[in-house]
Amino acid sequence: MYVPVPDTGPAATEKDRTRRRFPLSRVAILFGLAILVYLPALGIPFIVDDYDQIPLARQFAAQGWMPLFYNHELRARATYMFLSAGLDRVFGFSPIIFHLASVLINALCVLLVYSSGVWGEIGETTAFWAAAFFAIQEGHQEAIVWPAAAGDLLVFLFGMAAWICFVKWLQGASSKWYALAIAAFLFAIASKESVWAFAALMLLPVLFDKKLWRRGFAGAAPFLATAAGYVIWTWSSRVAGAGYHDVRFSLSAPWFRILMESWWKLLFVWGFAAIGILLWTKKRSDWRIGIAASIWMIAGLFPFCFLTYMMQVPSRLTYIATAGLAWLVGAAAARLQGQHRNRALAAFCAVTLAVNLEILWVKKMAQFRERAEPSELFRRAGEESDGTVRIKCDPLPDFTSAHVLESVGAKAVFEPGFKEDGTCFAVEYRNRRGELIDESRRLGATRHGTFF
Repeated sequence: MYVPVPDTGPAATEKDRTRRRFPLSRVAILFGLAILVYLPALGIPFIVDDYDQIPLARQFAAQGWMPLFYNHELRARATYMFLSAGLDRVFGFSPIIFHLASVLINALCVLLVYSSGVWGEIGETTAFWAAAFFAIQEGHQEAIVWPAAAGDLLVFLFGMAAWICFVKWLQGASSKWYALAIAAFLFAIASKESVWAFAALMLLPVLFDKKLWRRGFAGAAPFLATAAGYVIWTWSSRVAGAGYHDVRFSLSAPWFRILMESWWKLLFVWGFAAIGILLWTKKRSDWRIGIAASIWMIAGLFPFCFLTYMMQVPSRLTYIATAGLAWLVGAAAARLQGQHRNRALAAFCAVTLAVNLEILWVKKMAQFRERAEPSELFRRAGEESDGTVRIKCDPLPDFTSAHVLESVGAKAVFEPGFKEDGTCFAVEYRNRRGELIDESRRLGATRHGTFF
């Protein structure tokens, strides 16, 4: 069991105190766990949007990045575009490299969940168990395994870093922490539209301590103002602009129902198990961590409750909210540890690990491979062809299948009567020996939809 070592006096530096509160052995355990859990993802091929967005990032880089600014959708994911262009330029168009980058970013995010223990309401022990759960929880796997969803990792990476630096400053640390919080928040703004959730969450520690109200509200004001300006700019330049027709988003969406269903889905089953453990261990102050975790989960889910294509928030978009769930589970594990209920703690950890890994390694990885099948079929046809593939029936958008073929140096030609059908793959090409190949097959109807 970890027992914090008290400061030895004025000679103890801030770095020494940090090492005592967050021992390197635990950092290493969490980092290794986060890598190990997603090692199977390194063998997953590119999936649909990867073939569109990575070449587009390459194109933006070649054009000096100005076209990115005028792209109303992708400019909100500038850090992802920069990362994709950099990886593509240095390592080439290789799935394993992009997957490895996502796995490493996720590992850093796990360490940031551990660092959230700087807030006294959480503490180091709870934060350690929370980070361990965050590392293995399968619910947000799509953000890690699908390179095109890396924006959710990056907004969390920078947004959570900003929040932690702000909490450090709020609790009396030097102004350099506040400057770091501002810098990290600006990077978060360039990562995804959901960044404004972190601006609101800056007030979370303030709500739990009246002594911090004046400093907290004053310090949070620039984040809130920046987020408000960003939302207004996005609305006026994109949503309210002429020609906007993105039916995936609407203020008339049943947002409250989506929020409640998504919150329930997020809590089930580990959140409810954690609540049961907290009630069993009977520590009166645990209502505070329950409230804090709930506020975080709701704030993390709310930006996505105006989507129209699903009645609950898709898995990749729960990445921010899962940190709140992790606090709840971490508190439950910390109470079991603190009350020396070692058998219960071991059983809870074993079941949580086994169930999440079984879902992630067996069910989810199979889904990702199935989801990648249409693009893999086109890629193999392009590699085997003499340079031209005639498409009769396409399970993907026509521009996506064209990009897949371009990635292996082949050209797409759409036959007269061509149709786009998510369950149909039919192509014709001559292989390098001059033989005519006519391939046709039926695919599953839900093969490349969003899943949980």
